[in-house]
Amino acid sequence: MDALEEKEEDEQRVEEKLKGLAVSDDLQHVETKVSVEQDSVPKHSVDVSQLPSSYKTNSPKEKQLLHIADNFLRQYIHLCPDRKPLFLHPVNECGVEKFVSTTVRPTLLPYTELYDWDGCASFIADYLVMEPLGCPITLPSALYSPTTTLKRQRGNCFDFSLLLCSMLIGAGYDAYCVQGYATLETCTLDETQELCPLLRKPPETQVPKEEVKKKYRIKLLPDMQSKFELQQEAKKAAAIEAAQKNKERDKKEAEKPKREPLHGLRVHAWVLVLSGKREVPETFFINPFTGNRHNTTDIRFLGIESVWNHRNYWVNMQDCRHGCKDLTFDLGDAIRWEIMLSESNPLQLLPEEEEELFDSDTEREKRMSFDMPPSWVAPIRIPPREFETRYCQGKKVTLYNKAKLEKWAPYLNGNGLVQRLTIYAGPDYAEVVEVREWFENREDILVRREVNKQTQLTTDYFNKGHSLCLKAHTYTSLEPKTGHTMEFYNEVRVDGLQKRVETASEMTEYFMGRDDFLYLRHVDFGKQGEETQRIDTNSQPIVQIKECFHRNPEKAADEDVAEYIFLIAEEDIHLTYHLKDKYITASKKLFHKLPERTSKEHKDFMTPETCITYQAGSFEKGKNLFHLYNLSKELTAKEKRVKEQVQQSEAEVLTILKIRQTEEADIKLSVSIYNRERNEESRRQHEAMENTMKDELLGQKEQDLDYLSPFLIRNGCRDKLNQEQALRVRDDCLTDFKHHLTYKVNLIQARLEKAVEELQKRHLWFQENKNQLSTKEKDDYLSSCSESMFHINLLEQRLNR
Repeated sequence: MDALEEKEEDEQRVEEKLKGLAVSDDLQHVETKVSVEQDSVPKHSVDVSQLPSSYKTNSPKEKQLLHIADNFLRQYIHLCPDRKPLFLHPVNECGVEKFVSTTVRPTLLPYTELYDWDGCASFIADYLVMEPLGCPITLPSALYSPTTTLKRQRGNCFDFSLLLCSMLIGAGYDAYCVQGYATLETCTLDETQELCPLLRKPPETQVPKEEVKKKYRIKLLPDMQSKFELQQEAKKAAAIEAAQKNKERDKKEAEKPKREPLHGLRVHAWVLVLSGKREVPETFFINPFTGNRHNTTDIRFLGIESVWNHRNYWVNMQDCRHGCKDLTFDLGDAIRWEIMLSESNPLQLLPEEEEELFDSDTEREKRMSFDMPPSWVAPIRIPPREFETRYCQGKKVTLYNKAKLEKWAPYLNGNGLVQRLTIYAGPDYAEVVEVREWFENREDILVRREVNKQTQLTTDYFNKGHSLCLKAHTYTSLEPKTGHTMEFYNEVRVDGLQKRVETASEMTEYFMGRDDFLYLRHVDFGKQGEETQRIDTNSQPIVQIKECFHRNPEKAADEDVAEYIFLIAEEDIHLTYHLKDKYITASKKLFHKLPERTSKEHKDFMTPETCITYQAGSFEKGKNLFHLYNLSKELTAKEKRVKEQVQQSEAEVLTILKIRQTEEADIKLSVSIYNRERNEESRRQHEAMENTMKDELLGQKEQDLDYLSPFLIRNGCRDKLNQEQALRVRDDCLTDFKHHLTYKVNLIQARLEKAVEELQKRHLWFQENKNQLSTKEKDDYLSSCSESMFHINLLEQRLNR
């Protein structure tokens, strides 16, 4: 009774909605009216003159199948009068009734991307344009073939599903078309409430940490806080959290669309992929409009009437009151799924006494032994140019929740742009927060760009192979001294530079994998008016340089420098060494640069004031002044080298910015040598090579077959021969042939005489020494005589020919 009352309430709401729209006073009247209009008006005019005959007529086996389908439908209506009609044999583009299973044409297309389900689903969702059903609560009156759908490049959910199912079955999946019911957003391709797939974060996999059992535990100190104060703070926090949750719930409810009056009645078609084939671990749905994968328990899908593939048709006999989450997809279960064509068991829809009202014994036997006829659809083909273009008119726009995704075909935009994601602050798509762009086929190997509209920061990402080894570049402007962060492929660079951050006043470089263990260099610049040491008058004055090094295990800790600090203005150099084991302080040295003197004068200039040392863990004095003087000279030379490297880094930044400005001003797209349609030079070279090879093959064949060509050339005959020339060529040929035979006879005669002579010599030798020979030598003599006789007989036979 509750279900009936709910159904009556739904019908009342539907009627009120339809009255408000001034469509009809009765839902059934609206359904009948729209269905009649849909039957009378075709979806689109299709040129059927070029279609094969199988599109326009039915074979005897197809007619028999339609008869079986009508009989099956009568039984279904008799058993389930309250359910909606089945989608069995709609008309095709030629107005001919065709069974839905014969409309499926399994096809494996010659593109690597279409070998997997996600590639097929993505291509169908991008290539076709969605058309809503004429009436959202009734089945379509026509079902076009996949070839016509591809040609029109548009279709409804049934056209999408049929084409996708054909491609999946051809790729080896256990796929089925599904007739059922879905939500308004699913049926109308409304994704404005969905999060863009490019913004979804992958789930984080947390590895559980193993707890280390300790033998001894530290006794915790008693908690001295007031429990009353903690309770009051907890109450305040709970009240604030509850108010925030209520505010968020009210906001979500305000954004949530109101209950749709046709909920549960909207007809939709999608694809079911069963587990098993192609190593599919679990059964799932594919929404053909979006190409996304969904679980069978997804609330978007509200019920299933039937499923079919190219072999059979199944009717769902399970309760869909709670959607598809309780459904079992074991199509071999005759209780849950009623099969139309059964090879072993007759139809179980009706008892035997009631089945006799519809079927005779002969028809039951026909149905049990009937096989599905082959598909009447022509082979599915997608030209390479259409596959590359992919989108209708080369562009597709999709609106998501606070985001807009735009896609273009390759080479359609001059800058190589193929995808753009615009992120907005609100659902009104007014204020832009961030723009992300993807590129292809650019000569500068730029693949992605992110622009933050709030901070005005732009980040460019590059593939491997850039001439500057760039990996990423973050900037506000390509002008110098405006703040740049550059990341590099350090494996390619000789200096191992991984990242460089430069502003107007400082520059920081990060290194990786260097032999000297350097991993950081930081430079502070002064103002242009300050008087500091410069190597290049065009560069900025350097105030301080700091270099940091990793630990070198081959050196002792108090000899392995961890940090150099060059104070250019103060003319000081600070050294900090690595920490020794079990020490909390590190050894340090401070040098004040000395004027250049000879080594004999070092005692006059090296004083305790010019070099201050601290040796961690030792009260002894440091090394002698001569050693410190040499170290000071080495540090001075190192400072000079480091300043030169800093100047080179500054020049490299300017070079990179200049090259990037040139690349952005004149964007060029690269074309693969294998792309003959776009690479005209490669196509011309390939055609010229093919023509040359054909000419060479023809000339070689002519030369191989023309045995008279040497004699024709010898007699000066080129084109046509008269009688005298022909006789002369014939005589020359016969003479040459006789000479060749005479040469062969003489050669064979000479070889025969030589073999006979050798055999006679060997026989005389054997007669003289036979009493002295061993058994093995006698056997060798007999075998050699046998081989010689065989050779002599062979030569005599060739000579007698």
